[in-house]
Amino acid sequence: MTNGRTTYDDTATGHRTTAPCVEGWLVDLRAAEHTWDDEARRGELSAEEARRAERFRSPTAAVTYIRARSTVRRVLARTLGEHPATVRLSAAPGGRPALPDHPQWHVSWSTSAGVLLVAVRRGEPVGVDVEVMRTVPSPARVLRTVYPHTPALAELGEPEAFFSAWTLLEAAVKATGRGLARGGRDVRLYRPPGARRCALAGIRNAGGAPWCGRTDQYEVPSPRPAVPATRVMTAVVTRGHTAPAVRLNAWRLPHARRTECPAGHLADPVRNEQNSRR
Repeated sequence: MTNGRTTYDDTATGHRTTAPCVEGWLVDLRAAEHTWDDEARRGELSAEEARRAERFRSPTAAVTYIRARSTVRRVLARTLGEHPATVRLSAAPGGRPALPDHPQWHVSWSTSAGVLLVAVRRGEPVGVDVEVMRTVPSPARVLRTVYPHTPALAELGEPEAFFSAWTLLEAAVKATGRGLARGGRDVRLYRPPGARRCALAGIRNAGGAPWCGRTDQYEVPSPRPAVPATRVMTAVVTRGHTAPAVRLNAWRLPHARRTECPAGHLADPVRNEQNSRR
């Protein structure tokens, strides 16, 4: 984001456009426990989501799950004009999230090490992925387990190269609703000459309309002063002839005692100008 507007890099496929078609939120779920009311967020979950939260063996994992699902519901409530607890979420064939009361809207989300990416789009399916940037041993071997065309992507030793490919692959199979095991082989990635990242060339056997994707890097400030910021790679895949224009908002979880948002509303996302493209 530059001066409040979405900017583009050379990893987006298709022609550049200025009209945003995907609304996204990058949310830090790692706020200290005392700064907001996890029990109130639990009350926004569906009965099945609440049962799933109870099944986590790790209390930390349970809190992360509650915060993530509550935030997804708050994003959808803001978009759809509902209360978070009343938003109906279901699973379409293949497991893709669906909104049975609002079939014209599509949603996708992903979490990595306490960072959540949520995206919504009207009229066309969307898939997203977020991954914390880190060194991966034998990255080509890891990617080859789900993507047989890995050798065509050249050297993947740098985290930027590997995670651009991995996030695009994950986002693509989420957008089609197939999952990695069934849909990974139909995704086509390529490496533009001299580029540090991979890009999406298309998705086979996924309908006649073309698919396009983009990747971006952001730094998520740490919730603790002594801990450095977390760098993440994000990917967005959706239908279209042009690169998906993404308006990405950075939002911190509200503090329960000072900035609690009114019931039924998501606090307006705060654009983080430090999250310009890296």
